[in-house]
Amino acid sequence: MWLVYGCFYLNRLNIAPVIPLIIEDLKISHAKVGIISAFFFAFYAATQIPAGYLSDLLGPRKIITLGGVTSALANFFFGAGSSLFYLTGVQSINGLGQGGGWGPSVKLLNNWFPEAERGRVLGAYATCVSIFTPLTYALAGYLGKAFGWRVVFWISPLILLPVLLVYWMVVGDYPGGNSRGFRYSPGPLAEKPPVDRKRLSVIFSNKDVRMTCLGFFCLNYITYCNLVWLPAYLYESYGLTVAKAGFLAGAYPLVGLAARPFGGYLSDVTFDGRRKPLLLIGLSFILLSTIFLAVSNDLRWAIVLIVSVGFFDQLISSLFFALQLDLIPAELAGSGTGLLDAGGHLGSMSAMFFSGLLVDMFGSYKPVFLVLSVLAATGIGAVLFIRESKYDHLSRG
Repeated sequence: MWLVYGCFYLNRLNIAPVIPLIIEDLKISHAKVGIISAFFFAFYAATQIPAGYLSDLLGPRKIITLGGVTSALANFFFGAGSSLFYLTGVQSINGLGQGGGWGPSVKLLNNWFPEAERGRVLGAYATCVSIFTPLTYALAGYLGKAFGWRVVFWISPLILLPVLLVYWMVVGDYPGGNSRGFRYSPGPLAEKPPVDRKRLSVIFSNKDVRMTCLGFFCLNYITYCNLVWLPAYLYESYGLTVAKAGFLAGAYPLVGLAARPFGGYLSDVTFDGRRKPLLLIGLSFILLSTIFLAVSNDLRWAIVLIVSVGFFDQLISSLFFALQLDLIPAELAGSGTGLLDAGGHLGSMSAMFFSGLLVDMFGSYKPVFLVLSVLAATGIGAVLFIRESKYDHLSRG
């Protein structure tokens, strides 16, 4: 499971290190590259709720596999394109495929592990993002510099597809089998209640769920703005090579290797299952770090601040999903996770276009970081309105 979702990232963020090469080769603006990525995240967001819902009905294994194959094929075709219309369309298809990854994965983890370990399990699982993102930067940066940006999109799917095949053959939807409709428990497995419109409407109508989505929207705007634009920022602002810019930008996700499991441990153990205090702490540090990053002109200081934002971003990102699972019935884990991820990636979509537009307008990344500060402050406000409570009465029907 861990390896599969890591390989999803090889086919999602491989565009980030080669953005400068695409701009130079195709003679397009930052805003147009932002449009390509924005459509990716728009379709990614649109897929989240259907993918989560289908993982509740059909089992997550099928949805993850189908999504991975779709993403791999889209990457192959992206490497063959040149026009803005073509590249945007193919990246939109890639977004559809990538949308079959995270929500069903959370559903799968919910099937396999007990509630008391939720924060730690999600934190440990998400370390694949922290490892594979810098690997993606390094691989894409090297291939782009040595062979051109198109080769990046032909190599990445060749890694994902064999991993998917092994996953399909080995991993089950729950401990002991591939059948759908069961959730892990210490005792005998029991058939889950049906997913119906009434239960789904509970997710959409709950204020705490909506505030969780708003908070995650803000955090995801910050996350993907950095993940996609940091290599270009370092390349353009400090005159680094594509490979070196990708290498240094990799510090942002790499610190998540410690931050993600640490955040899960703090939430489950230190805060006794509460997510809200740690979310507020993390967003507050992100707010301060992005303000300082907006005024920084020194590469070493900028790297320190980038690492700070990356650490606190990844310290809390998985906790939004743990909080969402705390708020909804277990049988709707896939649907609830899909809703949260959809809301979050509306933020990603917005970050892609508006960040590129701001760079074109001001010729600088400083306004981009100031916007991230505003988003962090908005996220703090959203989290303050969340009441941490369980939906135990809904789980019992």
